[in-house]
Amino acid sequence: MKKEIVVASGKGGTGKTFVASNLLYFLASREFSAGGVDADVEAPDLLLALGGPRELLWRETFEGAGVASVDYGKCIKCWRCIEACRFGALSRGPEGPLVDEAACEGLGTCTVVCPTGAISLSPRKIGDLYAARSEYGVLVVSGELALGGKNSGLLVYELKQRARREGVDYLVVDAAPGIGCPVISSLAGADVLIAVVEPTPQSAKGASRLLRVAESLGVEPLLLLNKYDLSEEYAKRVQRELELEILGSVRYDEIAVEAYTSMSPLIAYRPDSPASEDLADAFERLVEGWL
Repeated sequence: MKKEIVVASGKGGTGKTFVASNLLYFLASREFSAGGVDADVEAPDLLLALGGPRELLWRETFEGAGVASVDYGKCIKCWRCIEACRFGALSRGPEGPLVDEAACEGLGTCTVVCPTGAISLSPRKIGDLYAARSEYGVLVVSGELALGGKNSGLLVYELKQRARREGVDYLVVDAAPGIGCPVISSLAGADVLIAVVEPTPQSAKGASRLLRVAESLGVEPLLLLNKYDLSEEYAKRVQRELELEILGSVRYDEIAVEAYTSMSPLIAYRPDSPASEDLADAFERLVEGWL
């Protein structure tokens, strides 16, 4: 039975990659067939948190929606394309329409309305996709958005499609911060969301927005309170306000910083540390009650 778990937070810096990397290591150490997807394509670091790449399995360029280009030899300057473009990507020029590539979304309306076929869509690189085995033997499918690129949601969608083809039973998706397109793509088609929340108002608000997105996509949410002992009273308040089943509560642990800078999951680096014990308890609960 294949399951897809998304680890997300609604805001950056709450520890989602910390949780995702440790969950992947935990599943692999229990001999579950598991793999990860780094869906934070603007700043991917899941592979680094698992020790870095030991073996590159494959790498390829991904091209998505194209960018408009104009054959001025065919253009009759009717300007219908400019009127049709809802993104303001076309403007009048001396030879015909000028294309603002940064604004062009590649929908192709301009190619449809052009009476002479002067406009076509040229392929545009969205980013790179690759899969690797980490130093801990964990499969990670990752991607990098092209510099100045867009359509990160489409890149995340493609990453998940490729990861599903790897044949693992449990897929752990480390989502981007916030609730934008890449997070929506991460949640689409997933089975469960682990919402990582720290005891701060900003984190609680971000989680609240994230949960609304998950609900609209039919994804079951679970709550993991990270660094809860920094403000235990507020942690209890967060739990009441979000009204979520708690998967676990993880103590603040300075050893986690050492593990992260050593590119190691905490439960591999120091399995006897307080946060390691809390993570293991939470993951045991996940395995026993859900997986």
